[in-house]
Formats: sequence, structure tokens, C-alpha cells
Amino acid sequence: MLRSMKKALIVLVLLAAAAYVASWFWAGDEVAAAAARPWPDGLGTLAAVPDRYPPQHENEAARKLTKLAGPVAENDAVTAYVRQEIARGDLVIAEPPAIAGISAIRDLLLLREPIVWERDLAQQHGGLLPKVAMHLTLMRALVASALGRARRNDVGAWDDLHAAWNLTKALDEHPHVILRAVAMSMTRAINAVAWKMPLPAPPWFDEVRNRDFVRPLIETMQCENWRTWKYEFFPLKAFAVRIERERILAGDLARETACEFNRVTEPVDRKDPNGGLDIGWKRAFRYRAEREATANALRARAGQPIEEGSRCSDGRWSFDGKTLRFAKPIALPEKLDTSMPLTLNVRE
Repeated sequence: MLRSMKKALIVLVLLAAAAYVASWFWAGDEVAAAAARPWPDGLGTLAAVPDRYPPQHENEAARKLTKLAGPVAENDAVTAYVRQEIARGDLVIAEPPAIAGISAIRDLLLLREPIVWERDLAQQHGGLLPKVAMHLTLMRALVASALGRARRNDVGAWDDLHAAWNLTKALDEHPHVILRAVAMSMTRAINAVAWKMPLPAPPWFDEVRNRDFVRPLIETMQCENWRTWKYEFFPLKAFAVRIERERILAGDLARETACEFNRVTEPVDRKDPNGGLDIGWKRAFRYRAEREATANALRARAGQPIEEGSRCSDGRWSFDGKTLRFAKPIALPEKLDTSMPLTLNVRE
């Protein structure tokens, strides 16, 4: 009898201890309060996220594209060629390698019907992870084709870039981390070679010039917090702290005006989808200078004055009649992507 009472007492003590420890971590009210605070730049609360990205279904154009893309395999020679040309800071364009037949894909992407992929915020990566390699492979093939045609001064080169841009825009309304990174990679590649295309630039290219990736990355940060808030079974204090920390960080990022971004957001946490986004933020801020580089290079090639001012508070542009220069280099530790130079020789 005494032994049973001791066991029962031990169980009660352990339960009390567990409840005491849990009280330190359980934070339903704190998480709810953090989730209810509005994010900067008009993004609203976490509850507002699904309203910006309602479910949508894959359309017929997307199904046709998937079928046409099937035979187009990833090509290391094409990838190396595109990276080489992005990194080249002069107008010389090398002969491209053999490129798979993409005329039907280009024609499809130039039709008025946009590519629409399935969208479901509840799915990891929106369910589109299998499409990532296809997007990158097709983009590189189209960019390589554009460079080859530009080498012959064929104005049809812009059609290849336009098709690549329409492919990129199909990822615009998908806020998941990897899809944002892929869309940014594709956009930077298109912009990085556009200054070598035959003059003049077509009107659609204004969309590339006006694209900015800082707000989309902030939206992604908020969306990842929404996913955790929506599907995390236990509301813990650590998550309430994370929501508030990243909400404040988002405000700082929205106000950032320098294009050389050196701020480390957080120590990398493998469980945190935003933990490895430092290079993504660096690319997003640098892209502001990259798009100005392309716009000014096209102006200079057309004999028009450049815009010396910059959206970047840490630099300006100069042109000596041959070479276009940003005030300082902005180096990125690229491994998978390639950054265009910010010094361009626009006269052969």
C-alpha cells in the first residue's frame, strides 16, 4: 500500500513538473497576438496571406508546356554558355552550343494565354518543385537562343527573351521560397543579356526593368510564418518570438536603400526556411543595380544620355563614351547563379 502511494506521489510530482515546464513554452495567446500584428508595406496580418494567393488550377497552356518540355533535357554546355555570356562585360557574343528545338515552346509562351500552374499554399513548395528544373532548363535554352540570334543581329532574339520572361511570370504568384529564388534567377539572367540584344528594346521589356524582388521576398517571409502558424500543432513561445522578430525585420528590409546588402538576417537554421536566404536578399538588392545597368547600357548604345542617378543610395552611374560603370563593385558569392558585371563596355 505504501509503495503504491509513493508511486502515485511520484507520478503527481512528475505531472506537476511537466505542467510547470510546459507553461514556460506554451504560448497560445502570445502566438495569436504576434500573428494579429500587421506586417509592413501594407501586407496585413498573417491571416491575410491566403487572400493574396487563392487556390488556382493548372490551365491548358501549362499542360501543353509540360508536354513540349519533356524532350528538352538539361544541357551542361548551354548552362555554361549562358553563365559565360552573363559574366561577359562587353558586346562580343560567343557562338552558342547546339540547342534543342524550342520553336514550339517559344510560340506557346508568346501566345496571349499565360501559363497558369496549380496553386495551393498548403503544399510544400506549392507542389511545383518538380517544375523547377524544367523552368531553369527552358529559360537557359531560350536565353542561349536569344544570344545566338543577337550575334547575327536578328531582332527575333527579343522573341526568345520575351518567351523566357512569360515563362518566368508564371511563377510570380507563388510565394514559396524556392519558387521565388527560381523566378529571381530567371529574371536576372534575362536582364543580364538584354543589353546585348538588337536595338531598340521592345515595350514589354519595361516589365523586367520595373521588377523588384525585395517586396516579394518579404511576402515569402510572411507566407512561411503563416504556414507555420496555420499548421503548427503546439503554439510555442519561440514561434511567437520568431514572428515578431521577422515582422520587425521586414520593416527594416522594406526601408533599405543600399544595393550592397551585407546584413546577416539570422544564423542559419535548417528548420527555418528563411535561414538560408542571405544570398537571396543580396541578389534582390543587387538586382536594383543590375536592371539600371541594362537600362543605361541600352541608352548608351542608342546614343542617348544615361541616367547617372540610382535608386541605390550607395552608388551612381558614369559613362566615358565607351564604358558604363557603377560607382563600386558589388560582389556576390555566387555558386549556382551568375551575376552580371556592373562595368560594361558598350562600344565594340
